[in-house]
Amino acid sequence: MIVYKSTSRTIFNIFNYSLFGLFCLSVIVPFFNAMAISLSSYQEVVQGNIGIWPRGFNLDGYIKLAANASFLRSFANTVMLTVVNTVLVIAFSISAAYSLSHKHLIGRKFFFHFILLTMFFNGGLIPTYLVVTKLGLTNTYWALILPSICNVFYIIVFKNVIDRLHKEIMESAEIDGAGELVMLTRIIFPMVLPMIAAFTVFSAVAYWNEWFNVLIYIRDKELWTLQYHLRDILIDSGSASKLSQEAMIKGQDRVHPQNIKMAALMLTVLPIIAIYPFVQKYFIHGQLVGAVKG
Repeated sequence: MIVYKSTSRTIFNIFNYSLFGLFCLSVIVPFFNAMAISLSSYQEVVQGNIGIWPRGFNLDGYIKLAANASFLRSFANTVMLTVVNTVLVIAFSISAAYSLSHKHLIGRKFFFHFILLTMFFNGGLIPTYLVVTKLGLTNTYWALILPSICNVFYIIVFKNVIDRLHKEIMESAEIDGAGELVMLTRIIFPMVLPMIAAFTVFSAVAYWNEWFNVLIYIRDKELWTLQYHLRDILIDSGSASKLSQEAMIKGQDRVHPQNIKMAALMLTVLPIIAIYPFVQKYFIHGQLVGAVKG
């Protein structure tokens, strides 16, 4: 079958593809330039003639960071906080959603609207900081965990998904004597597993990129996350220069501060880039579930 496109449609496609191509280049070119700098030699970095391909290939910046205890500590902190926060927020959200969907919950409409209200009106940064401070959570891991456990958006979406499930299945399990915990873990959980997987990906990416709460609540360098450590390396030139000088003192090859900065950037973003192609389908599924009413 021959499909004829109008002139306006052709012009729109040309404009659309051109704009999308420029957007892709604006993302890809800086990324490859940063990677090329991280893999180039000291002399080439000093001369500043590096494009998107490394010159004088070496891994000195990566080796220096891999041997840095502070960087490794921040990496371990980020992995731990990402796993803990993701597990807690998903568990809390689906439990709250199941409770709000339960027909036996007295005043569930009131509780639902009360929770919904907090999605549009919250206390703000200063009251949150005061609460965290009064509870004595500053400069602890709890300051990076407790304030982010409750995600109202997740609760609402989970509740809507549970509301659309076949009630006969849950009623039959209830007749067979299944308790609330069994209902949640053995019946509800498997039925909403794709949605759980989607929100797990959303949460993991968000917590991996967490740095602002570290800036506000954390003073001890041993509690820094990877993103905040990266911020310190990129903004504070002294941090990268110190690592570079340590290499010279130990008689190693000279490492330019830019090598270290770009290597830290690559080590921070590459885990997410490597995982994303395998979990992309969950992003798409999460958008479809939220947009389609079955």
